Parts: sequence; C-alpha cells; structure tokens
Amino acid sequence: MASDSPISVAFLWHMHQPWYLLDSEGEAVMPWVRLHALKDYYDMPLLAQKSGIPVTINVVPCLLKQIELISAHKSTDSFWEAFLPEMSDMEEAKIDIVVSNFFDVNYEHHIKPSLKYSELFAKKGNTNDWRVFSKQEIRDLQMHFIIAWLGQSLRNLPEVQELIKKDSEYSIDDKNFLIKLCDEHISKIIPFYRKLAKEGQIQFTTTPYYHPILPLLCDLNIAKKSNPMTTLPKKPFMFPADAVRQVKSAVEYFLKTIQVKPTGMWLSEGSVSEEILPIVIDAGIEHIFSDEDILRKSLELSTGESVELTPNLLYRPYCLHRGKHRICIFFRDKRLSDKIGFSYYNWNEDDAISDFESSLLRIRDALPSSGEKNIVSVILDGENAWEYYRENGEPFLSGLYERLMKNPHIEPTTFQSFLDNSEEKEISILDRLAPGSWIGGNFDTWLGAEEKNRAWELLSDARNQFHLYADKYPPALRERIMHHIMVAEGSDWFWWFGETNYTPYIDVFDALFRHHLRRVYQLMEQPIPPQIEEPIERKEKPYEPVRKPLQFMTPSLEGKTTNYFEWSSAGFYRATGFRGAMYGLSTQVLNRIYFGFDPENLYLRFDSNKQLINFLKDGGKFILEFINPIRAEIVIYYDDGKLMWKSYIIDGSERVERKLDGVKIVCDQICEMKIPFVSLKADPENPIRYVVYVREDNILKQRFPRGGQFMEIFPPDEDFEDRMWYV
Repeated sequence: MASDSPISVAFLWHMHQPWYLLDSEGEAVMPWVRLHALKDYYDMPLLAQKSGIPVTINVVPCLLKQIELISAHKSTDSFWEAFLPEMSDMEEAKIDIVVSNFFDVNYEHHIKPSLKYSELFAKKGNTNDWRVFSKQEIRDLQMHFIIAWLGQSLRNLPEVQELIKKDSEYSIDDKNFLIKLCDEHISKIIPFYRKLAKEGQIQFTTTPYYHPILPLLCDLNIAKKSNPMTTLPKKPFMFPADAVRQVKSAVEYFLKTIQVKPTGMWLSEGSVSEEILPIVIDAGIEHIFSDEDILRKSLELSTGESVELTPNLLYRPYCLHRGKHRICIFFRDKRLSDKIGFSYYNWNEDDAISDFESSLLRIRDALPSSGEKNIVSVILDGENAWEYYRENGEPFLSGLYERLMKNPHIEPTTFQSFLDNSEEKEISILDRLAPGSWIGGNFDTWLGAEEKNRAWELLSDARNQFHLYADKYPPALRERIMHHIMVAEGSDWFWWFGETNYTPYIDVFDALFRHHLRRVYQLMEQPIPPQIEEPIERKEKPYEPVRKPLQFMTPSLEGKTTNYFEWSSAGFYRATGFRGAMYGLSTQVLNRIYFGFDPENLYLRFDSNKQLINFLKDGGKFILEFINPIRAEIVIYYDDGKLMWKSYIIDGSERVERKLDGVKIVCDQICEMKIPFVSLKADPENPIRYVVYVREDNILKQRFPRGGQFMEIFPPDEDFEDRMWYV
C-alpha cells in the first residue's frame, strides 16, 4: 500500500569557490568569487525567503572569507581592476583582459539580446586586438560584462533596467553607479546570512575550511578501500591532525561570522569514511551528507550482500553510533539533483517544474504505508547552473518553490528540522560507512592519475618538511605556513589535474597550487625543490591514439560517411568526457578524430553525434592549432551562406593570415580535410603536433585532447607500407 503521509523534500544548495588569493588577503588570481557574489550568493537565499520555503544553504568558509575580504576592500582581482578604469588610464595588459575575457558570458541570455553587445562581439571576431575598439566601445564592453553578471535582484532595479535599455554610449557616471551598486551588494551578503540564520527558515551548513577531501588527509590509503584498482602516489600522506584543523577552523569561523553554530556539514564532494566520523562528531556536527552510491556500498558492507536501493531504503536519514555519540547522514537523490543541475534548463519551465513535482509524488506512491516519515535529499551546486537558465533561474526556482509549497502531499523542510521532528525509531541505523565520494563512490577524481599523484607527492614533501621543523618557528609564523598548506590541501587543484576534468584555466590552477607550496618553503627559509618550479600539468606530452594508421589511404572528401572502407585503415582518437562541479557529463561536440595519410597529404576527419555543418551554421568554430614543425592555425567556420576557413602563421606574438597551399576542407554530417605535409613543413623527422579547439559563440566548448596534451602524427617515410605489410 502506498504511503498516506506527505513526502518531505529538502534542498541543499552548495556554494563553493577555492581560495584564489596568493596570501591571506590581497590579490585574487581568479574573479569568480566577486562575480558569483553579484549573481548568486545573495539571490539564492533571497528567492527562498520570498517564497517562504525552507532550504539549506551550504557555504564553504574559504568562500565566505573571500566575500568578507572583498566587502572590506582587502581583496581585488584582475577582472575588476580591468573594469574600474577608463581605456585612456589603462595599460595594454588590462585592455587585453577586457577584450579577451569580457565576452565570456552566456551568449543566448546576454549577448544576443543586446544590439550593442552583439555588435562588439561581431567586431571582435577571431581577434583579441583591442585596437579595433574605440574608447567608448571599451567602456560599453566593460558595462555589458558586469551587467551580465548581475543577479535578478539587481537586474530588476529600475536604475539597472534603464542601463539595460540604454545598451550603448554608457557614461562615466553610469560606470560609477555600477561600481557603487556592486560594492554595496556584496557588502550585504554576510549580514543577510546572519539575519536569515537567526530567523530559522533557512538553515546554514558548512564544509571543512578550504574544501579538502577529508578522508584523504587522514590517509591516502583510504582510496584503495573504495577502489582497489586506484594507483596511489609514491609518497604517503597521513595527517589526520590537518583534517581536524580543517573542520575545527570551519566551525569556529562560521560561528564567528554567521553567529550561528553549524549543526550540518557537507563534507567536500560528499566524501566520507569511518576515519572522519570522530572528527566531525567532536566538532559538534550533528548531521552530514553524501550520495546514494555511498548508501548502497555501506549497506552492502554491512550485510555482505548486493543491495538494490529501494525507495524505502534511500529516502530516509540514517544514524551512525560511535561510542557514546551518534551522527546522522542523508543521501542525495542523484537523478533529481542532476536534473536541476544540468538538464532542466533545456526544458520549458512549467514542464520542468511539473516533472520534478511528479517525480516526488511517484516516490511517495512507491513508499510503504508505515506511518514513518521519508525525505528526498536534493543536493547540488547552488551557483553554476543558473547562467544556463532564463533570468538566472529565478522563474524556474520561484515556480518550483511555489508549486511544492502548495501541494498537500509534499512537505518542504530543512534537514535539521526533519531530524528535530522525527522520533528516534524513525531514523534507521547504519552499521558501517563505506569510504567514497559523490562521484562514483570513490576518490579517483582526486588521485590516481599521474598529474594528480604528482601534486600529492609535492604536497607530501612540503607537509613533511614542515612537520619535521615546526617547533623551531614562532606560533605566528607556524600559522602563516599552515595557511598555505591548508590551501594546498583543497580539493580543486587535484580535481583539475589530469584528464578527468577540463578547464581552460588549468595553467592558473597549476601555478596557484605550486605558489602555495613555494610559500611554505620560503616561510621556512628552506630551499625550494626544483620540481615545484615545473608545471604539474606538463605540456610536452603526446596523447596516444586508440589506433594508429594501418596503411596509406586517399579518401574522397564529401563531408559524409559514404564509404566505410575509405577510413577503415585510419588511426583515430576518442574524446573523454569531463565533469563540472556538481554536474553530470558535459556534452562533447567532437567524439572522434580520425587521421591518415598518403605519401604527400595528411587527412583528418571530425566525427560527432550532431551534424557538424549545423553546428558551424549556429556560430560554432573549429580551430586547428599546429605547434610543430611550424606554428600555424586553421580556423573553420560558416559565414555568408558557405563554409569558410582561414589559415594563419604564428611567429612569436605575431599572428599573420597566410594561405596554406593545397588545403581542402568539406563539412556536412562530418568534417573531412586534406593538408599537404609540405605546407606544414613536416617530414618523418619533424612530426606534426596539434590540438583542436571547439568554440561556440566565442566560448571554449572543447579542447581535443584535454589536459594540455597534443596529438602527434609522423609523416610516412619510404618504408612505411613495407613495414605495415610485414606487421
């Protein structure tokens, strides 16, 4: 019989950015804290407050501290510093930042609706040359970028609406108004959190201070328990005291800043293990969260049998008893959480809201009529998804909240309120807690790959060096050193290293991670190990193909898969997916690149799940960047009703358009191309090294291959066919 009780649903919106500052205050090397502070950190709780729905907002302390520093004008970043001055007062590097980065907003929601922003976007074209823009156009571009990052609470202000309508010819007074508005808005965030926390409708929870993977700080060997096939770093890392410090400092800072002691904690990336339970219990944390995969693995660990997660198993809190203490744990509904994070923005809002509501009712109908309370835990990133939604997600979220509040069979709540109103018998006991995270139920996202392990080894060296000599330093200096160590223990650096995930800013993350390790040695007045000066994400690394060419081939170039055998002897590469924070797999444009040759020419073929000519017609571009034997680019695009391509020769910082003789490119369902070896000055002793960039509306969608690698092709020598025949 179906349950006759309302189904409870609790949202946890996770707000997180890593520590971007070079020190404890001052310059931030990335702008995302300020930009998301304008767009999300105030508006997300505001939407909940207005609707009256109880939700949970999880804020990472190192993010909160950066907001505090920005509010006090103790932190700035290069984007903000490029927005503040007029073009006549800017050095060239700042103008370059404006032209290179201030189009990186959602095209459909911000550039396309604006006549001026679209005009500037078209004027920029393929160049980053600021000289094509006038002083007025640079100011207009500055204004449009910041306006695009404003949340709806700011965009709905009459004064901002007037700026949006004005669209161009912005004045210095307009800019000064926007500067003041942004400063005032960010300064309101922390006081607003304090107010909401005291009122109680919105529960605030936190995370270990610098967002580390807590079990890995205790012992990297824990990763083997979640996946025995994981390759561990060559050097151990075992500092449970650091895990204690990350949790304790988080609780202390949160209490000081929000003035409410957190009772809940989203352990970074939902990462849990038995070893961390005493640490969070001792800090006064009463409930934690993880993913449904961890629940399944924990139940299997307890019973020794395979477990299917029925609704009655998943949609309830569990209790772990350790000694005289207990801690509760909620497990997120993966499907519903991911639908909000990366699916519903493609839907009609009413359809998405109805789908979510219907999903909750189906869950309710699948539960037994036992009189016990059940809860659906929806846990996801609270900031990154909304730029893909109309009006930053406000219509969707407001409509969703209203629908759930009105439905008598659905009861929105916070996790703490659910526990407060539950009897002891209604909370199931979990005997054992399996180690792992919300991604695959293991820790492979943060170690195992060569680059990730190299980062752990550098961190291990620095941490052990400080451990050996810590007593010789005065307390204030020890605190400064530990600041940099704790920052380097954050999860984000390990997340981005290797091929698992992709970011166009990998060089920045790499340099920032090594900066903090370098500071550890500098503050200890110890020699800096030379390997810290070398990038972890090494560029000089060829990406191995799935298969190499088997024999000579000369395909007809038609842009269609007309004959299987034309490319059957070609080599090919397969693309790998990547994850964004709290997201599912990102859509790839290119999934395979085939390559082959005859004695004179290289042949390439791009394959996709979509019709590539339509992708190009919709504003997409393919950029082949050759880095050896010559520096060159081929840019493929669609313009004036036909397929186009341009080629460029790169000499140092100079990029000169120059035709590459003999190149032929055809795109329809697929893209096929012929490039003579002689045009690239390639021969058997000078291989071709290249990467392919996929851009859509000037936003980088894909780098093929990922992780700073390149594809490498050796032109055939005269014995090629004889060797292949012998093989």
